Amino acid sequence: MTLDEFRQRLTNLNVWKQGSQRAPHKPLLLLLAMGRAARGEERLAPFNEIEETLIGLLRHFGPPRKTHHPEFPFGRLVTDGLWEIPDDDSLRRTRSGDLFKAELQERCVTGGLPEPLYQLLVSDPASARAAAEWIVDEHFPVSMRQHILETVGLEDAVREETSARSRRDPHFRELVLTAYERRCAICGFDLRLKDDLMGLEAAHIQWHSHGGPDSVANGLALCTFHHGAFDRGAVGLVKTAGDGAYRSLVSQDINGESPAIRWLLDYHGAPVRPPQDGAGWPDERYVKWHSNEVFRAPARQLR
Repeated sequence: MTLDEFRQRLTNLNVWKQGSQRAPHKPLLLLLAMGRAARGEERLAPFNEIEETLIGLLRHFGPPRKTHHPEFPFGRLVTDGLWEIPDDDSLRRTRSGDLFKAELQERCVTGGLPEPLYQLLVSDPASARAAAEWIVDEHFPVSMRQHILETVGLEDAVREETSARSRRDPHFRELVLTAYERRCAICGFDLRLKDDLMGLEAAHIQWHSHGGPDSVANGLALCTFHHGAFDRGAVGLVKTAGDGAYRSLVSQDINGESPAIRWLLDYHGAPVRPPQDGAGWPDERYVKWHSNEVFRAPARQLR
């Protein structure tokens, strides 16, 4: 397999869609397998070994769901030409084409990247890094890139010059920071080095990778810390009845004893700083998407 063929298959990757719901199962399984290749591990691995790790990735980086189904991408990725199961012909499938998890477990079925792709990634680390960056940037926000790549063992695949930022509206950041008067909408952070703003970013409420537009109605000015917490689902928004304003929420799953937890809990239930007159509050559609697809509900009790 050539690099161009691999890129084309990534471009044509058939990711399950229903409205704007997130389904990062295939991208995460691909990244997991690419990390194995980068570490020189065996190309094929038993489903029982992949299952636990993939569930962990889905819990950390997937949408908040009560159950996860690692058997779905394990079977479906075959049709994209990016996965191989030696025993595929002997396995039962559901009407929708999915494999049965119990059978994968009982028979210790193995799967992995096709041999030509595995050899390409092993022999050409630069291509592997570029492909990993492309996968992450297509399915996740930029703020999560390094964390995801480090988790799957591809931490060297972080290069800003190939970032998806170059494909986005270059005016988005300036418009959002102007609307929020260059202060974090949650904590008011506005630190500067002389006249240079530090650690303040324009966050998408509905991720750009999942149809969120580069508009002020889909943006928040957030400090680096609260941007990361917002994209990971530790922080969410709730609309205040009556005036249409928003308050910040903190997930019950947040815990810890370091001073950093106060940077979240001190603003739990606090009003979100409004944009200046004429800019308009965040659109309810995008806030609802974030609540359904990102925020780790339930929220802590409001005081």
